[in-house]
Amino acid sequence: MELRQIKLFVAVAEEGHFGRAAGRMFISQPALSQHIRRLERELGVQLFDRTSRQVRLTPAGEAFLQVARRMSLQLAEATMAARRADAGEVGTLALGVHVPAAAPVLSVLLRHWSRVRPAVGPRLTSGRTTDLVDLVRRGDLDVALVDGPVTDRTVNSTLVLEDQMVVVLPADHPLAAKRQVSIRELTDEHFVVVSRGCSASLHDRFIELCGVGGFSPDVAVEVEDADLVPLAVAAGLGIGLGARVAMATRVLPGVVCRPLDDPKAVIPLVAVSSRDGVAPQAEEFLRLIEDLRRCEQLELPRIVKGAEPAAEEIDLTDGAARPKPRLLQPAV
Repeated sequence: MELRQIKLFVAVAEEGHFGRAAGRMFISQPALSQHIRRLERELGVQLFDRTSRQVRLTPAGEAFLQVARRMSLQLAEATMAARRADAGEVGTLALGVHVPAAAPVLSVLLRHWSRVRPAVGPRLTSGRTTDLVDLVRRGDLDVALVDGPVTDRTVNSTLVLEDQMVVVLPADHPLAAKRQVSIRELTDEHFVVVSRGCSASLHDRFIELCGVGGFSPDVAVEVEDADLVPLAVAAGLGIGLGARVAMATRVLPGVVCRPLDDPKAVIPLVAVSSRDGVAPQAEEFLRLIEDLRRCEQLELPRIVKGAEPAAEEIDLTDGAARPKPRLLQPAV
């Protein structure tokens, strides 16, 4: 049994006439009659009572018509669903997220995406940049939002925004009183650094800036998670460097963030996609990023103002009672 036979059967049943049904289906009447006879042989029943003037359904034909109409409707729905999925209008957007880098703008992107493509839900996967890029390369992710730059030539990389780097300091550190800190002022410090496996971009930029400052950094502690940087600084293990928003949203009592006074002290957030066979939903998500950037709707929240000292903190290291801290939070 073929789908075309079913469509031809429905046409004859609705028209009640082989000639009109043939014209409706753009087929010759003899060919139409052959299709119907073949269908009847396959089913083992007679579907029509034929006379010289009209064609009537038999009881078997009436029963078969109900099922045939449902099958025709389901076929039309399946065809439409396939075409919509091919156009990226339905399905799933497999999105990878390096949370420390992407968190500041992820909610903005997802909110706009849900308005543009409400039928294409995001499937979020978090992980390290290297792992997420590998998933994109393998086709397991459509797009990954990671800290850049990404130098892997097997994938495409689109800039989303750039975040300023900050120094994470104990609140009682002499440099905490400054509005901005130059890299040369950190020459004699002990550092808490993020491992290259966790964030190659942050690690490499840190080493590069120290080289520009004319010194090799004294690394006291290397951590596998950027969230551990302010914790290690609060414990007195050294000072740290990180992306502005990621560090400021994790501010701890006794810890402050100060911007680095260097135009190269930035960490780009990039959207990584495959070079081969990009899915329609991935293409549309990348276009959305470009549109939001053009409309300046992907700005980072104002957290650390370069023109004034940070808000008051509590220092828990000496046990002294201080005013309740104002935690620096992203603007809503």
